[in-house]
Amino acid sequence: MAGRSSLRFRTPFRLPLALFLVLALVGGPACAGAQPAPPGFVGISPQGEPNEPDYRLMEEAGVRSIRVPLYWAEVESSPAVFAESNWAPFELAVRLAAENGMQVLPFAWGAPEWVSREIWLEPVAAWQLRAWGSFLRRAVSRFGAGGTFWSENPDLPYRPIRRWEVWNEPNIVTFGRANPERFARFVRVSGRAIHGVNPGADVIIGGLFGRPLQIPPNVGSGNFLSRLYRARRVKKHFDGVALHPYVADASAMRPQILNLRRVMRVHNDAATPLYVTELGWGSDSFESRWERGLRGQARELHRAFAMLVNHRRSWRIGGVWWFSWVDAFGSCQFCDSAGLLTDAREAKPSWYVFNAWTGGNPEVVPRASFKP
Repeated sequence: MAGRSSLRFRTPFRLPLALFLVLALVGGPACAGAQPAPPGFVGISPQGEPNEPDYRLMEEAGVRSIRVPLYWAEVESSPAVFAESNWAPFELAVRLAAENGMQVLPFAWGAPEWVSREIWLEPVAAWQLRAWGSFLRRAVSRFGAGGTFWSENPDLPYRPIRRWEVWNEPNIVTFGRANPERFARFVRVSGRAIHGVNPGADVIIGGLFGRPLQIPPNVGSGNFLSRLYRARRVKKHFDGVALHPYVADASAMRPQILNLRRVMRVHNDAATPLYVTELGWGSDSFESRWERGLRGQARELHRAFAMLVNHRRSWRIGGVWWFSWVDAFGSCQFCDSAGLLTDAREAKPSWYVFNAWTGGNPEVVPRASFKP
C-alpha cells in the first residue's frame, strides 16, 4: 500500500448498509459464504486512461493489478533508428500503479503507420516482425525486472512488469487477422523477444474473444487456440492464454473456459494458466446482450467472480480483470455503462459487490442516484 491517498478513512471500516442490501439482492459473498478472492486475483481493465485520483480510488478498492495498453504506434510513431521512443504515456501508468500498490499487466498491440495502414492488424512480414520484436525487447529492458525505468526511479516501489500480454482479441477481425497460423509466427517472435531479455517473464497470448458472433470471418476461441498449437514450435514461446468471455449470462462462461482447458489438455499443455483479462457487463438496460441493468450488472459480476474464484485451482485461473473502471462514452456499444462507477465517479450497485470480493472500502465514493 502506498499510504499516500488523501481519500483514506481513519475510522475503522464497517460494511455499509448499501453493501448489505446489494449483496442480499445478488446473493453475494457476505450472505452466501463464498470464498473471498485471493489478494491480487481481481484486477481492473479500464477503458481509457485513468487519472491520478482514479489510481488512489483503485487502491482503496483493493485493486492490485491494472491492465493497460502498451501502444506500439504511440511509442514508435517513427522507426526507432530515426526518433526517440515515446514511453511517457506508458511510464505515467507504471509510475501511478507503483505508487498505489498495483502491478501493471500491459497488452502490447497497435501497429504504427510505418509498419501497417491498419493499426489492429498484427505484423506478419519478416521485416515487420523484426521491428515488433525490437520494440518488445526495448519495452522489457525498460520496464521488466532490472529495467532502466526502475534504476532511473529508485524512490518508486519496485514493481517490475513480469507478465506481458501480446496483442488483443486476435481471433476477431476487429482487432486482428483472425488467422491462427500467422499468429503462431507472431507468438514465436514475441516469446523470443521477451524471454530473451527476461527469461523469467510470462508471455500471455492476447485475450481471445470467447464466442464471436460472426464465424467466419471471426474464429471461435477454442478453434483458434487448437490451430495455434497445431502450427507447431509455438508452445515454448508462451506461458499463459487470455480469454475475454463476454456473455449475456455469467453461467455461459463455463463452457468457454472448459473448451479452452480441453484444447490445452489435448495438446499436453494442461498446466498452463488461463487469464480472464477482460470481463464485464453494462448497467444500461439491454441495448445489447452485454447490458443487464443496474442490479443485473452487480448480479452477473458476483456470479462470474464466484465461479472463477471457486474454480481457480481446478481450471488454473491466474486472475480476472473487470472491464471497466468508469463509464466511457463514445466508445464501444456497452462501454458507456460498463464502469463500476459513473463518469462522475459515483458508485453503482456493482461497485459494492466488487469491493466485497476485493476487500476494498466502498465508502470512498458517494452513491450514485438514478432516475427511475
